[in-house]
Amino acid sequence: MRQKGTGNIWKKTVDFISDKKIAEVMLGMLVLSLVPILYLAGYARPSGDDYGYSVFTHAAWVDTHSLVEVFKAAVHTVKGMYQAWNGDWFTVFLFSLMPEVFAPYTFWIVPYFMVGVTVLGTTVFLHDVLVETAGIGREYMVILDALVLIASFQFIPSTAIGMYWYVGAMHYMVPHAVALFALVSGFRYYRTGKIRYIVYASLCMFMVGGSSYFSSLLVFMVYGMMMVLFFRKRKDIFYLLVPFFIGAAGFVVQCVSPGNKARGGESFGFSVGGAFLTVAQSLWQGLATPVEYLRDKTFIYVILLLCAIFGWTALLKRKGEMPLRFRYPLLFVLLMYGIYSAMYAPAIYAAVDVSLGPATMVYLTFLLAALLSILYVEGWIIQNMQEGGNGRLGRMRFKDVLLDAGSYRARVGAPLLLLAAVLTLFCGSSLRNCVDKQVYDYVSSGQAEDFRKQIASQMEILLDDSIKEAYLVPINDDQGPLMHMPVTEDEEAFTNRVVRDFYRKDRVVMITEP
Repeated sequence: MRQKGTGNIWKKTVDFISDKKIAEVMLGMLVLSLVPILYLAGYARPSGDDYGYSVFTHAAWVDTHSLVEVFKAAVHTVKGMYQAWNGDWFTVFLFSLMPEVFAPYTFWIVPYFMVGVTVLGTTVFLHDVLVETAGIGREYMVILDALVLIASFQFIPSTAIGMYWYVGAMHYMVPHAVALFALVSGFRYYRTGKIRYIVYASLCMFMVGGSSYFSSLLVFMVYGMMMVLFFRKRKDIFYLLVPFFIGAAGFVVQCVSPGNKARGGESFGFSVGGAFLTVAQSLWQGLATPVEYLRDKTFIYVILLLCAIFGWTALLKRKGEMPLRFRYPLLFVLLMYGIYSAMYAPAIYAAVDVSLGPATMVYLTFLLAALLSILYVEGWIIQNMQEGGNGRLGRMRFKDVLLDAGSYRARVGAPLLLLAAVLTLFCGSSLRNCVDKQVYDYVSSGQAEDFRKQIASQMEILLDDSIKEAYLVPINDDQGPLMHMPVTEDEEAFTNRVVRDFYRKDRVVMITEP
């Protein structure tokens, strides 16, 4: 009797904690996890390239207060950089529109914007794939989306690239989000046949083609696979060639930029042997990096376990007769592995020192590929168990428990959640390195406030038009999650020159305190 009573209490507890309530809790956890990141936005400042790309646009705004003149200056910047430094013409145009072009102390907008773009891109993508394509309930989509976004922000390889460096985030995070919008437009065109989605996809690919190699490659691969896999069923799938070629044209324009050789060296260019070697190395890195994540970002595997737990229930409760069938799990997983591994290719092929931007793109793509692989394999298992037959899955002993959502939640899902809680205890080092902890340490130590005061003293001089020779005092070397390239004692150093030109000084130099 005691065991039966205990079982009833357990069942009532599991039933009380509905998946809708869990979705609300997960959404709340996501919002709370973003609070420290956005709080630190008030301390963020432009740095290095943020000033360098905005010199002409800032001058145009100060002199004319005309957006037309600012855009002309932005085009001038694109032309100059295309010839001298890099060919990503669309993002260079965006680089030149840094918020402080228009008003000082507006840089706090950047982290808010980058967080918003990332949340929007990921959410729209997952909503389309999970809800519109797979028929998963919205409450489960919210759970899975929140889990992916928490992992994306808390264990991002570079907080500068992700949130706090305008040029870096604009070069990687914005094209990544736009690429996800392009994929959604392609998927919706396939489902509906409506030409407006080709138009949306084309606009997205115009932007992506002139920006990040990584995002371009992502969309090219997915569109290419869609045309290969579905052309027998839908001849009009080849309308995807329109956005594909628009993106390819922009991609080629940036690849042939004279500035690429200036940046990458005389050896920069295409080689067949280098391409094959790049593919092999990318595939190898695709296997090696998840092992590194197991050591450095252990908690993301707990998050993926949670995705699997809730994903199973979500697939059991799919609404209506959904057209999506899970037929080729091995092929799908291999395709996801190939797409994720391709994110290594641009950096490997270039063979030059790179920022943590490529690592960030690899990480974000890994999370999405891992989630979709988990759900597809689970869908295949459920589908085969439901259809019965003579296969091993059809004769599985606990099939009834696994195919009934209520029984699964009480007898499998809830115990697995307890297991996830236990595993969390072994992720101490990983959790101590999460972004929220980094922000807390930086703010609570007083370094953030010191940085704010030091920057304020510099800005007082830089914004004073009567001062033509700016002598600035040093600032803290350790800027925690923020991105800052300090002015140096060498007035011809890059940072000194771009700060000098942005604020129209004759010279900008750091001086040591007496």
